[in-house]
Amino acid sequence: MRSRSSTPRPAGAERSVSGTWYLVGSLLQGLGLLLIQPFAIRILDERQWGYVSTSVVTIQVLVVLISAGLPLAITNLWFARERGQDRSLGMYGFMAIASAALAAVAVLCLFGLGALGDGGVAPTTVLSVVSVGVLGTVLGSQAVLRAQNRPGRFVLLSIGSSVMANLLGLVGIILIAPTAEVYMGAYSLAVLATGVAALVLARPRLPWRVPGSGGESLRIAGPLLPHTGALMLLTQGSVLILAYAATVEDAGHFGAVLIFALGPITILNALNNAWSTRMMSAGNDRLVAETRRVSLEAAGWALAVGLLASAGAAVGSFVLSTDPGLVWPIAMTLPLVSTGYALFLVSSNLLYIANGTRRLAVATPCVLFVVALLAYWPASESGLVLVAMIQVLGFVCLGLLTYALVLRTPPGRSVPVALFLGGLGVQVAVVVLLGLVPLSLVAGVVEVAVVVAVLVALFLLRSRRKTEQTPSGSAPH
Repeated sequence: MRSRSSTPRPAGAERSVSGTWYLVGSLLQGLGLLLIQPFAIRILDERQWGYVSTSVVTIQVLVVLISAGLPLAITNLWFARERGQDRSLGMYGFMAIASAALAAVAVLCLFGLGALGDGGVAPTTVLSVVSVGVLGTVLGSQAVLRAQNRPGRFVLLSIGSSVMANLLGLVGIILIAPTAEVYMGAYSLAVLATGVAALVLARPRLPWRVPGSGGESLRIAGPLLPHTGALMLLTQGSVLILAYAATVEDAGHFGAVLIFALGPITILNALNNAWSTRMMSAGNDRLVAETRRVSLEAAGWALAVGLLASAGAAVGSFVLSTDPGLVWPIAMTLPLVSTGYALFLVSSNLLYIANGTRRLAVATPCVLFVVALLAYWPASESGLVLVAMIQVLGFVCLGLLTYALVLRTPPGRSVPVALFLGGLGVQVAVVVLLGLVPLSLVAGVVEVAVVVAVLVALFLLRSRRKTEQTPSGSAPH
């Protein structure tokens, strides 16, 4: 394990505030998209919406692929004992320049292929690639802000690159023309503005001015490249498989409720901004205890957000789709990804700390390969629900496999894997019960209210017990 900085771990109150910032930011992102998508999906016809949905998914997949796992490495490197901050900023600069350069090469290749063919280049494809090139800078800036414990600025960049981008796209199709090209053009403008803001909020260092920065970035990015690409395809690749194996309309239907997987994942990712910083700044002497605390939080949050998302599937299906009966079973199933993903987050943080991320270069693509094989046939038969179930299975396997990679380490043994599996069992049981209730908007509202009431009651009970167990006058740990 690499030598860690002696930077003190954030105090309890500070950790709570940071986690709350990240959580509020993710909720604002989700709420913003929920308010935007119902209008967009009704203004655009099914084919145009299919193009938009596929383009946005492509952007989200490619930006994580092109960043090759460097954002979390930038945060982790900040706490290294030897020139940690300089190396972190140099890696940020490398990622920003590399992302822009790769996007520029991709655009030139697209135009070259278009010149050789008869169909030309689809404008939405070019706009998607341009957005990817800019978002590399946004991710790098956020990685530095996360290490600096500046969650408010981190959240602003998240909202700008997602909510504001989609909002500007909606405005474009209302005021200009209801086409995918207009939506993605406006979307790209918002992303470009966010990229400029990212450079202002956290300034990178030119990698050639930090000795060894470029080589270190390549050594980290190389092994993580297949992992990050496979992870994003596990998250959103179902839409791409359906677009290829079935129809763009099927992809659009699945994409309309993909937020029921992306929502829990986004919330957990937001919380992991605080979890990863806590674990990476803990130091070797406190890492086991901090991992245990983070694991308990992660298992609880995974269960809570998964149950809430599944309960909201009925309401969401009416809001997000013009065919709620078709997408409701998909929307109920997708939140089951939360538990496997939470276990993966905790375990992968330990791999970053131990400088063992090279093993992810094999593990994650293997999971993706199996999932893709299993999903292709049902996708070709428009079996959308079965595709959703296979996606859930993929995340369960990813979480368990990543956990197995750290199991032999002391921090890895402190991860309560049985608690994660128990939470998954509870989620499956609740989804089965929800499926027995006839679909209606009223029933959906009641289901959400019941789950919220149960979660609030459990939270209050836990808070009461924690208060009773805390000695008077001492701060909880």
